[in-house]
Amino acid sequence: MNVRDRQAENTKNAILKVATEMFLSQGYQATSTRKIAQELNITQPNMYHYYKNKKVLYIKAIEYAVDGFSENLLDEYNQQKNLPFEELLNYMAKYMIENFRINYFIMRNDIENFFTPEEKKDISKNWDGGYYKVLFNIFQSHKNELRTDLAIPVQVGTFLTMLLPYIEYNDAKRKRNIANLNTVINIFINGVKKE
Repeated sequence: MNVRDRQAENTKNAILKVATEMFLSQGYQATSTRKIAQELNITQPNMYHYYKNKKVLYIKAIEYAVDGFSENLLDEYNQQKNLPFEELLNYMAKYMIENFRINYFIMRNDIENFFTPEEKKDISKNWDGGYYKVLFNIFQSHKNELRTDLAIPVQVGTFLTMLLPYIEYNDAKRKRNIANLNTVINIFINGVKKE
């Protein structure tokens, strides 16, 4: 790779990194491509040379964030997979909250309101391919301890629905959420009703 190609690759990666941080913290609508370009001291036309438009950049930013996180999450799972079910679920949920910085509700709103069904499908495929697989493995490897009247995808989906509000961009909120995590997972596993 020559110097010019390396510079182009560095610029493309820098754009993606800044865009990811802005999109995940502020959302699609609140982040302008002008702000991204200004942050990097480049022009908008230069940015559009690498990413055709804001939607393409947003989709690539989500892909970039999820891919990097998913690899780390899988590595972490492989190191901890022999823990008992509740302990493993606690550990992995805490890892997700500590390491995946995103404003999930803003992201879901953005995807629902600004993207076509085809674009939504692309984003969801990437999103589900990473963290969902790891959680599915956790539930699958402990299926003999779990209810048989609920399919594992239903159990994983329910757990994710419960966990996603705890994944925040804001550091203070993430710390508060981690403090409450054991209780939430205990309720998820054991319910609130007396036996």
